[in-house]
Amino acid sequence: MVTFSLYSGLDLDGALMKPTMNFLQKLSADPTNPSLKIKTLTNAVDKRVRTGRINDQFRAVLFEIRDQDTHHFVLVDVDSHDEGNLKAERLDPARLRLDVNPINGITTLIKEEPAAGDAAADVDSRAKAEAAAQAAHELAAQQAKAVAREKGVEAELVEKQSPAPREVLGELTPEKLWEELGIDPALTEQVLALESEDGLDALLAPRPKWEHEAVLVLVAGYSVEETRESLGLRKVSASEAAESEDARLLAGLRQAAAELEFAYVDDVDTESLRSVIESGSFEKWRVYIHPEQRRMAENSYKGSARVFGGAGTGKTVVAVHRANNLAMGRVAGAGPRVLLTTFTKGLAQGLKSQLNALNQLYPEAGEPGEHGVWVDNIDAVVRKVVSLGTPEEVSEATRRVLGVAAPRVRPYTEMAARQVWEGALEATDESMPREIANEAFLQAEYETVVLAGGITTLAEYLKVARSGRGTPLNRRQRKQVWAVLESLMQTQAIDGQLFWPTMSAVGAEILNVRYERGGGSLFDHVVVDEAQDFNAGHWRFLRACVAEGPNDVFIAEDSHQRIYGNPLTLSHFGISTRGRASRRLTLNYRTTKENLDYALRILVGGDMEFLDGEGDVDSVTGYRSARTGPAPMIVTAKSEDEEFAVAAALINGWLAEAERAAEEGKHKEVRVGVMCRTRGQLSRVVSGLADHGIDAVQTKNAELASHEQVSVMTMHGAKGMEFTHVILMGVGKEIMPLRFRLKNLSEEDARAALQRERSLLYVAASRARDALVVTTVGERSELLPEG
Repeated sequence: MVTFSLYSGLDLDGALMKPTMNFLQKLSADPTNPSLKIKTLTNAVDKRVRTGRINDQFRAVLFEIRDQDTHHFVLVDVDSHDEGNLKAERLDPARLRLDVNPINGITTLIKEEPAAGDAAADVDSRAKAEAAAQAAHELAAQQAKAVAREKGVEAELVEKQSPAPREVLGELTPEKLWEELGIDPALTEQVLALESEDGLDALLAPRPKWEHEAVLVLVAGYSVEETRESLGLRKVSASEAAESEDARLLAGLRQAAAELEFAYVDDVDTESLRSVIESGSFEKWRVYIHPEQRRMAENSYKGSARVFGGAGTGKTVVAVHRANNLAMGRVAGAGPRVLLTTFTKGLAQGLKSQLNALNQLYPEAGEPGEHGVWVDNIDAVVRKVVSLGTPEEVSEATRRVLGVAAPRVRPYTEMAARQVWEGALEATDESMPREIANEAFLQAEYETVVLAGGITTLAEYLKVARSGRGTPLNRRQRKQVWAVLESLMQTQAIDGQLFWPTMSAVGAEILNVRYERGGGSLFDHVVVDEAQDFNAGHWRFLRACVAEGPNDVFIAEDSHQRIYGNPLTLSHFGISTRGRASRRLTLNYRTTKENLDYALRILVGGDMEFLDGEGDVDSVTGYRSARTGPAPMIVTAKSEDEEFAVAAALINGWLAEAERAAEEGKHKEVRVGVMCRTRGQLSRVVSGLADHGIDAVQTKNAELASHEQVSVMTMHGAKGMEFTHVILMGVGKEIMPLRFRLKNLSEEDARAALQRERSLLYVAASRARDALVVTTVGERSELLPEG
């Protein structure tokens, strides 16, 4: 059997895609095919190194491993056919070797130095790389400040010195880390010599991916045991150590941590290859997933399960892989009907795009409940189910939810819903305190107490425990509140129109009615992304979509990104993920360390705790980034025109930098996201940038934004997106938080509203991959961190 591993360092342009795939197909069919011209290099440090003919101009660099019936090739590079004209930055085949770590058994690719044993040269090259990276970051910061000075505005760089790694590692010696994890003692010595974490990036860049990750985890404060579990590391047994070298190399390539660097391909299938070729991206053969994430995506659970963590930690990647694995039958006992859902339409389109990138041949359901994966936002799924309900089912469902039957229902428009609330508030008892006679309080009470508890009568409402509701109500006030809520429920039934949370609860009861009458569940498995924003009606609906049992509901959430609704404890809806079914991710793959630190400090500035779906406090400690970059910048302008001028100058500078890189034959991606707090600011931002020569496109669709150089959106609309450069505009004292939203709120509701504003600012700031700029006219928002 012929199998392959693909090295993550492969860098193929569009012209090389198809010939490389054709080469792999031929090699899979017959490794002795003479047209492939497989050659052994006589001067190579590793006897397994081979070259093969891709076409007249290019050749493949690969390793050949033979063990019993397995014939394995490791493709590491595609380069110029002329060995005498190898590019300096490419991998020289003669100096490459595959090695197995004797402690943990992981296979890694090693590049031998020209001068054997020249450790000083190695240290010097890393020092130069570190200095170059630091210089690039400082240059970016200087250029940004120079733009601000040129425009005559105040600019402040937000810089924070990181602690020295030795302060965190404590008594973890080079010898201990070698014996326990297999980390090179020389590398540990260099890490301990650093004066701050700022040099880690450059130091770890040339190291094997598993070692890179392990050091980052340890420097983040994790124990040896936690690091081992995170990466799936283990110690080599005596029997394994005694096996042949080829057998150990193959086993090492199959380890979870090795998959950070190599994609193991069991079967080079013609259709799979064709789908990769047609996708236009060789990288889409393998969607990156960390060993810790892989376990969550592949494990079988007795019931529900949950992955949680900060922005950019890969929760969505886990959710997409999980849905694909369930649909493809790769999870023990998995059924064929899978729902993959999220909060908004734009986010759902992003999930579908990622699922296509992972597996273009995944089984897609034609309708909800059919075999395959159904991908859509939660409200669209609800609407589909309700629209297909019979008059009898809808009547019974509305009676259970509203206490009054309605044979047909549809959702209110946003304007109509507002008018219903205004009418209800006008009719409130004048003796009701203002802090409860307002839409914010009553809407939360309706969703988190009444809908969540399935309450339809005053008697039920007077007895229910209002868990999680900070504002207490005496018996008289409960009666007053119920009078308003009952009126709202009756109005919905009479109108035959529902608020969206009510719509979801009705959809749940339609499914329950069918189940009670002998029908089956709509889905076998439900996978939920951005779960922190779902309301009580949504959770009633999702619980009704799938029967309780193995792998029923899988949740990806981050309580710090809750920008809609209120915290809910999911066990109240029959969804429990406590214990080993719940896993926290801490490594940020998107945001630089500097930007991540700034975004997290936005969150810790408040005085409320963030509660997750289990009702536990969700901490921000332990989050880390594998990347460094320029410090965030705060710009204070005297007028909007000055603010637009600075933003435009920065954008022009970033775009010009990308053009210079292109002229030098390099690729530097620049996608700018410009975000503001309110919809009313959008048109002003687009026209203001246009006045200064920037062609920006207003959008709230992640897929469309990924094709634009400069996109403008609200902070809410930026959810689920990422950009190389981000500008948060108009973050002034009167805009964040919006003062009118806090009017007449109780102290507890006002604190909750402020917390959502912090979460919104955190979401926006964490969209930045490389550079983050915050601009304001006059006094800045109180939600921005100091210094």
